[in-house]
Amino acid sequence: MKREYCVGVKIINCFYVEAESRDEAEQIVREYDPYKTLDDCDFNIEYADPTNGEIAWKIKADEVDWNKLNQ
Repeated sequence: MKREYCVGVKIINCFYVEAESRDEAEQIVREYDPYKTLDDCDFNIEYADPTNGEIAWKIKADEVDWNKLNQ
């Protein structure tokens, strides 16, 4: 019998770009296509947990104390 799993991955990559500022350097990398972004990356599976039909990372609005968010 198949089960549903939530599989978390961590992808790490580093790019050397020439830019006038940090913001410009970030923008250059943001505009890379997915293939360039993933080329020669370090790809690791962090976890594979059964979901039991639930979405583990989703926070329900009624579970958040909105008054404490900006403290």
